[in-house]
Amino acid sequence: MRNKINILTWGDGENEAGDTILVPSIYKTVYASIKPIRGKDSFEAKKYQAQLTHKITIRYLSGLTPDMQIQYQDRIFLIDDIINIMERNVFLEIMALERVAKNG
Repeated sequence: MRNKINILTWGDGENEAGDTILVPSIYKTVYASIKPIRGKDSFEAKKYQAQLTHKITIRYLSGLTPDMQIQYQDRIFLIDDIINIMERNVFLEIMALERVAKNG
């Protein structure tokens, strides 16, 4: 596991106008292994997008939920599924979706 990732959670914050908005905050920073496993191209709202599914493996982390996101460098992954490998609380496999907008 050589990739340093941030687990993001969402909380209330304020914008310049004083309105309450959702803002990301770092829940935990951990090391992970990130492997692409599947890709799909689509055309939505006049924009070509590629959807890439990744398997992200981390050491067991309690409190991780599918409504969190993963940040690796400038990329964001949406958590689809969390698997506690063999229910031993040693490693978690996270199935995550990365949407990549393509210009052109």
